[in-house]
Amino acid sequence: MSRSLVSQGLLIALFCAGSVHAAQDVHKYSPVRIIAFNDVHGYLSPSDGSTTAVVPAPGIAAGTTVNTGGLAYMSTLVSRLKAGHANTIVVAAGDNIGASPFPSNIAHDEPTVDILNRLGLQVSSVGNHEFDKGLTELDRIQGNHGVSTCYPADGQFGVIGVDTCLEAGNTFGGAKWTYLAANVVNNATGQTIFPATYLQKFPDVGDTKGPVVGFVGLTFRNTPLEVNQTGVAGLTFGDEATAINQAAHALRERGANAVVVLIHQGGFTTSTVYGDATCPGFNGDLLPVLDHLSAEVDVVVSGHTHTDYICHYKGKLVTQSGFYGTGVTSIDLSFDASGEVEGRKAVNTPVINDTNTVAYPAGVSALAKDPVIDGAIQHYVSLSAAAGNTVVGSISAPVLISPPPAGCATAGTCDSAKRNKTVESAMGDLQADAFLGAFTDSQIAFVQAGAVRTSLDTTTGVYPGPISYSGLFATAPFHDTLYEISMTGPQIKYVLEQQWEAPNNTAFYAPGGVGEILMPSQGFTYTWDSSLPAGAVVGAGNRVVAGTMMLNGTPIDMSGATTYRVVVQGFLAGGGDSFTGFKSGTNPVQGGFDIAALTNYMKSHPDYLPGTPNRITKLGNAP
Repeated sequence: MSRSLVSQGLLIALFCAGSVHAAQDVHKYSPVRIIAFNDVHGYLSPSDGSTTAVVPAPGIAAGTTVNTGGLAYMSTLVSRLKAGHANTIVVAAGDNIGASPFPSNIAHDEPTVDILNRLGLQVSSVGNHEFDKGLTELDRIQGNHGVSTCYPADGQFGVIGVDTCLEAGNTFGGAKWTYLAANVVNNATGQTIFPATYLQKFPDVGDTKGPVVGFVGLTFRNTPLEVNQTGVAGLTFGDEATAINQAAHALRERGANAVVVLIHQGGFTTSTVYGDATCPGFNGDLLPVLDHLSAEVDVVVSGHTHTDYICHYKGKLVTQSGFYGTGVTSIDLSFDASGEVEGRKAVNTPVINDTNTVAYPAGVSALAKDPVIDGAIQHYVSLSAAAGNTVVGSISAPVLISPPPAGCATAGTCDSAKRNKTVESAMGDLQADAFLGAFTDSQIAFVQAGAVRTSLDTTTGVYPGPISYSGLFATAPFHDTLYEISMTGPQIKYVLEQQWEAPNNTAFYAPGGVGEILMPSQGFTYTWDSSLPAGAVVGAGNRVVAGTMMLNGTPIDMSGATTYRVVVQGFLAGGGDSFTGFKSGTNPVQGGFDIAALTNYMKSHPDYLPGTPNRITKLGNAP
């Protein structure tokens, strides 16, 4: 055999050996575990929310109720879920911040950012509450400036070391995770405000390939209807499915083996047990989005609806972990020899804390707190305590929100079974009265049920007794600006009809009720007839009984010749929660913060005694 032939044979052998080795590299992929949660809302400690969940228990058919929540406990669970899994990533589906309890909210959610950084959150979609204070503040939270940026001084807020820059050295470096916003475009630049996608390449180990997983993140397109309009000014929120499909295709073009969507939109099931993977009665606003997703999407991690589920829907694995730190989802992906996803499995695990007063049954146990995370949380709790414990008034009885009627917990209604938005409440009336008093010439004030977050009680449980700043703050944790606008009688009726018109008649509902009620200030009364149909198109509703709208006993002028000075939070002034009629108000005057109005009102009304909600009269027994 000639030397050339020998060389040729050697080259062929080497090439074949290399090909075999390359094939081994390509045809073996390591699995990936995604650890996901949603809607933390700054709930650092169990005491912030006192959430519970029903979990399966050996020998107990209906399961057992456990206390859940607390980011120190969640950290322990996240560490457990990472153990034994080489390729892990922690992700979230929005509302990490916003509408948060006092210890985080008073510090502009900097404590939550710090704690989630410590938990290892790597990528998250934006949610609607990320826009509560506008894009400039969200940029600060994201840390886009690359340097520590404190909250700007603004009246009583923005004091370094008191309510901002509370990290070591009086700094705040922003989120270490990447926010994604595939469907949110800045009109001035024509670009998305944050990246649409995130690509994670897991490392190769020996002859095993590390897969590439792509993430698409976004919020729901109707976010402008649920936040303060100043927070979304100059932004366009696009169709969810269109943005997802475009981004998913781009990720596949860049080599993604799997595409995972992080979307702040969700659904409901009829399950009553946490961790139920059977997905009974899956429904909600997420489904139309899922119906239009391409085959390039493998997994959808959802949020916003404050529930939990593991569903398989039209070829997609769809998950949600709960809210306020109730639980965590672990999603395991495996890949075939070509790198395509061949296995998708998800489990929801509750964050069971140790605040229970009775022993859990055998097989159900609490998590221990991560001591480092717990120490950081206690640091923030201590910093907020001085301001939070300040006495700002006194009450002679609890001031209550409206409790949910029977059926809310199982039907996924009534704001996660926390309150009933379809009826007037004493706490809503108090807020409306306080907002009315923030302006010297105001005549009427309105507050929507969704803005009334919790009841108000004394710090002692004794009546009359003191109320704290933090307790009052919890009832309206928005730092929203008040506006006084001019409205005519027909414009006021137009807004009232929107309580039951589409889409509020389906977006807000409870057994025996539909729509979201606007609580009016003292002196304004009216009657509505539930026997007339709900769900009319905007402007066509006719449930308010003619001639019943009264201001201090005098009929509201329906000729349009008289204008009334009406006070609302900025969220409503911009048409939030589908109350677009407030956008027709004229001559706006900006006032102070909602919490300042509440504080001033309570200080001037010692031993406040709530009355029976009776400003709105309902005729009939229909929803």
